[in-house]
Amino acid sequence: MSKTNVQASYSTWPATRALLESLTAEEIIEAANKAQQYKPNDDHRIKELLKMLSRIGSTAAGSDEKKSYLLAQLKSSMVNYGCPILYLTINPAERYSPISLFYAGEKIDVKNFSAEFYTSSHRLKCMLNNPLPVVEYFHDLVTTIIETVLKGGMFGELNHYYGTIEYQGRYTPHIHMAVLTPYLFFISVAHCF
Repeated sequence: MSKTNVQASYSTWPATRALLESLTAEEIIEAANKAQQYKPNDDHRIKELLKMLSRIGSTAAGSDEKKSYLLAQLKSSMVNYGCPILYLTINPAERYSPISLFYAGEKIDVKNFSAEFYTSSHRLKCMLNNPLPVVEYFHDLVTTIIETVLKGGMFGELNHYYGTIEYQGRYTPHIHMAVLTPYLFFISVAHCF
């Protein structure tokens, strides 16, 4: 391990610091080896440090702790609202959308857009040079779909939806959603249990 960043809240830093200073590199490596082999660790200092890291990790996007927290939220919503009926993935193709080019500051006529005027490499470069408009485009598109398609009644009255946002290899966002509508719930309740 060549570099490590430590994140701690100001109020708990003295305890975290004392704990880190009380452990040697060998003890931490031994604990990591035990964890890789799924063996329990008996050192109370390591256990306390892992608790602290879990608390910090639950707020860090993409961490295992955050994913565990999101899964618990999804399970709770299923207990409260029932089993989701629709599973959606919204993955906007921002590289091909005239609206995303417009968000990125290109002077285009959205109503008379022709892809021939903008090469694929130009569109890609425009998106990579302007990441914030890509996120704004994604946010507005997803919000519009939720407001018009889901809440607008295309699948009946919307009872509940839950979604998580992920980023792909190009660092563009997409969302996975679980949707529950009472109408579809009553139709498929036998398949849920």
